[in-house]
Amino acid sequence: MGRAVCIVASAIALVVSAAFLAALPALADSAPIAGTVKSVDAPGGTFVVEGFNKGRVRQVTIHMRGDSKIVRFQRSADASTPGFNEQPAALADLRPGWTVSVKTRHEGDKEVAEVVRVVHEK
Repeated sequence: MGRAVCIVASAIALVVSAAFLAALPALADSAPIAGTVKSVDAPGGTFVVEGFNKGRVRQVTIHMRGDSKIVRFQRSADASTPGFNEQPAALADLRPGWTVSVKTRHEGDKEVAEVVRVVHEK
């Protein structure tokens, strides 16, 4: 009986470990992709962001879909409501050199934008 319990416990530990290891890539990529826009292909529906990941420079091609959203922040012109207002933007509005933060989802081997926030315009 002791040996059977040991085998069952080992099998459970193996399954739990495998599930944890399988979840690691999803946990690692849950943070937004932040960096500088390197290029924009508006007709192709993509743009490239260059940022740092684990001390290394990496370039990520971001794919836009119909439900993807781009927002810019503009200072309010109305003195009664100071601060910044969120303004919608189009992919063609993005410019190389701008700093963005992109929340993405994985579709196969592609990063598909859910929300692109323009952090700084140069």
